[in-house]
Amino acid sequence: MYKLLLCLRYVARRPIGYLAIVGVWLCVSMLIVVTSVMDGFMQKIEVAAKGLFGDVILEPAGQEGLAYYDELIERIRQRVPEVEAGEPFILSYGILRVPGQPHYREPVQVAGIRLPGREKVSDFEKGLHFQRGRPPTWDPPRKLLLERLAEERARTEGMLAEYTTGGKTLGPRQQDLIDRLGVALSLQQRAAFLVQNAEDFREDIQRLQEAARKAEEDGDYEKVDSLLARIDQLKQESFEPPADRVILGLGIQGLSRRTEDGEVIRYLVPGHKVMLYIFPLGRTMSMTDFSPNQQLFSVIDDCRTGVYSIDTGFVYVPLETLQKLNNMEAELDPDDPNKVLRPARCSQIHIRVRKSRADERELNRIAGKIQGVWAEFRKEHPNAAMTEMYVQTWRQRQAKLIGQIESQRVIQIIILAFISVVAVVLIFAILYTISVQKTRDVGVLKALGASGGGVSAVFLGYGAIQGFLGSVLGTATGWLFMRHINDIRDWLSESFGFTPYSREYFLFDELPTEVMPATAAVILAAAMGAGVLGAVIPAVRAAIIQPVEALRYE
Repeated sequence: MYKLLLCLRYVARRPIGYLAIVGVWLCVSMLIVVTSVMDGFMQKIEVAAKGLFGDVILEPAGQEGLAYYDELIERIRQRVPEVEAGEPFILSYGILRVPGQPHYREPVQVAGIRLPGREKVSDFEKGLHFQRGRPPTWDPPRKLLLERLAEERARTEGMLAEYTTGGKTLGPRQQDLIDRLGVALSLQQRAAFLVQNAEDFREDIQRLQEAARKAEEDGDYEKVDSLLARIDQLKQESFEPPADRVILGLGIQGLSRRTEDGEVIRYLVPGHKVMLYIFPLGRTMSMTDFSPNQQLFSVIDDCRTGVYSIDTGFVYVPLETLQKLNNMEAELDPDDPNKVLRPARCSQIHIRVRKSRADERELNRIAGKIQGVWAEFRKEHPNAAMTEMYVQTWRQRQAKLIGQIESQRVIQIIILAFISVVAVVLIFAILYTISVQKTRDVGVLKALGASGGGVSAVFLGYGAIQGFLGSVLGTATGWLFMRHINDIRDWLSESFGFTPYSREYFLFDELPTEVMPATAAVILAAAMGAGVLGAVIPAVRAAIIQPVEALRYE
């Protein structure tokens, strides 16, 4: 009992011990913040990678692709019970242009996907803006689009009102943002008009086409030219059919903008059009034949994964459309349209497993089983893929990016661990000083019958209490800081004009804020261990000192 009383007395009556508690507190807080940010980055990468690629990816080397993909997917589902679904995927490269803006061109990665179907293997639908909360499709109801466009206009008007009301003096950046909001609002209103009248435009086109045919029969070619010009104009304003629609990655330069506060300004929304130039990599050809295929698309939605590097570089189009543009469509016999000379191909197959949170070891095991199914399938279909097939988990597919983050995480933890040694040294110095000052007290305790182990337990307990208090305070501080880190960033920006990081160009929309319980528990236990470690030498000194020498100590 005396051990606990003395420990508590030293904690309460020895203010110098508070320095050790503060040292542990600061070290634990730093470790909590750094490990939480890095763990959060890893979680964000996992969510984005699985949202784009699924759990397991089948991908042949080269650009020619994989044939008989639907048959292979069905075979995998039958032979590998852990597999829930599979979907083909095409990845190509192209140039994005906007009609009416001759100087705009942006390199993009073009993904061919099926809708519906994509949601079976990924979280793609969770990132959609105008079709959020419903199964995604290339042909959503016009009523839904008009409702969501009205919501987007109201949000843009609210942002504009926030900057223009109050009579505040605006700087160049604020004035530029106001101008951009005005442009966005005008474009959104125009898009709503086009969506509202899409059906009327389609009927007008049909009526004018019929009139053009009649005029041609009558030999009135001047009227034909006039009608065709009007048809051309209406086609520019009408919605393209579902096969020619596109979902834009949110953040493509010039098509949307993210402010420093993380708010999104959308310029191109459903109703607008873009032109894609696709480089056809899916067939073997000479360089003299290498010229891009072009296609006009109507924007139907935008997608946000939360990872800036993905959102600013991807556009999504129907799988079958990209097969044609990428020279991966089925090649039919000119003499017999029912005879397939060359089957349609895809770039990858994405697989989702039934256990949504399967760890890497489990995914590797499943990938091995899928590799076995492929080996058997290839014997039956030797022309399915002309090159080696890679079967990878999402982590292996993103190994380069994940490796960089993990390396930075390890380096920063090592640096902070060295800094944390200061807490151990501080506890040692303080306890050694106290053990020297309390030499006579130690002698009295031993004279009264206390054992060496009991006396050393007092100092070890004191060190453990310091480590415990410091680690608890550090964990609480680190957790609160991470919980409000984005709010703190906003407060610093608004109050002092200091922006620690800009959401406009940051890798993610905002810093991850989740503290992993397992990580916090390890750090807390390590901090308590550091307190005990710092108390070992003073405890040993107090244990071995002789009572007579202690009582004679001045």
